[in-house]
Amino acid sequence: MEIQVKNILGKDVKKIALSSEIFGVEMNEHVLHLVVKAYQANRRQGTHATKTKAMVSGGGAKPFKQKGTGEARQGSSRSPLNPGGGVAHGPQPRDYNEKINARTKQTALAVALSDKVRHNRLIVIDDFKVGAKPSTKHMLKALKALKADKALVLDESKDDNLLRSTRNIHGADCITPSAVNAEHVLRYENFVISESGLNTLQKRFLGGK
Repeated sequence: MEIQVKNILGKDVKKIALSSEIFGVEMNEHVLHLVVKAYQANRRQGTHATKTKAMVSGGGAKPFKQKGTGEARQGSSRSPLNPGGGVAHGPQPRDYNEKINARTKQTALAVALSDKVRHNRLIVIDDFKVGAKPSTKHMLKALKALKADKALVLDESKDDNLLRSTRNIHGADCITPSAVNAEHVLRYENFVISESGLNTLQKRFLGGK
């Protein structure tokens, strides 16, 4: 597999090889759904809670006598039937974490990346050339030249200038090869990656991380 490398102006520079084991994987919706659902579930705090009738205050005495009032029998004012009473079958704190093994996560990432290649949404750039200082204007111009306004930008950067240049752009974000996952790739329409970032990403797969 080969892909065209572009420069910051959107001009073709050269062609490089892509690993078919990473960028030539068939679509697998089941794996994508399984992994993305787990990522989303693992971000849930699970701290939601309601008070049962055992937790609310009051209710020590019987509200009214058993018979002769014409009302239904009541043994406590803490009943869920009464205003101010407990909540029946309400949410309680729980752990939403789902375990997904590393091989499945890696497969899902490869499926997502391959889907970008099939739809011509993977853009490889030789160098972002951000410079010594962050520049949102520079990145806006680059993404416009690449025709990738809504994009996930990935680079093996030793500083945070690229991140700071991208974070104020609506519909765009920046991430490193070591942190990217299938959910990140699927969230954005385009996937823009530097040549150095691509090499690091492919090494990550070869290393089995």
